[in-house]
Amino acid sequence: MSGQTSRPFVWYTHAPMPALKGSLTYVRYFVDGELPADLSTFLKPIRLRAMKPLDPAEDVAERSGWCRVDEPFATDLAYGDVFFNEYVNLGFRTDRWAIPGPLLRAKLREAEAAVVAKKGRERLSRRERTELKDLVTKRLRREVPPSMRVVDLSWATGDGIVRFFSQSPRTGALVQELFLKTFGLRLVPEAPYTLAARVGLTRAQDKAWEGLEPLTLAREGA
Repeated sequence: MSGQTSRPFVWYTHAPMPALKGSLTYVRYFVDGELPADLSTFLKPIRLRAMKPLDPAEDVAERSGWCRVDEPFATDLAYGDVFFNEYVNLGFRTDRWAIPGPLLRAKLREAEAAVVAKKGRERLSRRERTELKDLVTKRLRREVPPSMRVVDLSWATGDGIVRFFSQSPRTGALVQELFLKTFGLRLVPEAPYTLAARVGLTRAQDKAWEGLEPLTLAREGA
């Protein structure tokens, strides 16, 4: 129909983990740094790092960026898409090319056979195989859509706490990196020590804390 735009087909390798509904499994981070007096100044850097879909012609296998918290394809972010009273809510979207290995190997064998037959040779050099693999990979990227994962992030700016709805260490590292580039603020993962430091310890408590030693609850040989 005229006036409608089609969305790119993208595979979801994981279902989105929503902040607004569904499971409430999340990791908490403390925001380290001073906030500006006007939070709306964050809109420009957020828009600058909004998700840009992968291009098959690029030499980029994976990319992360921001999207609307309830709509992964909404990347042209306006103020009302991001700010909810004292909360900043965003979707953290990661697209990745994930071409199945058997498909890539089959297509590569097919391409190698065609090239050696054309050149009248028995085999290709290592360099030629590498170049051919890159060419075949780019061709397949036009046929096989990238996978997509979207994880919700909710930042309570008044408390300085970010809730990120994924427990994956790798995804956590990626969102910490993008958060720092976007806001100029560091995310500190919640842990007993960081929580204690945030609450504040007396001198005696701080001294006692430094004297603590790790305790293993599992029995040796069990």
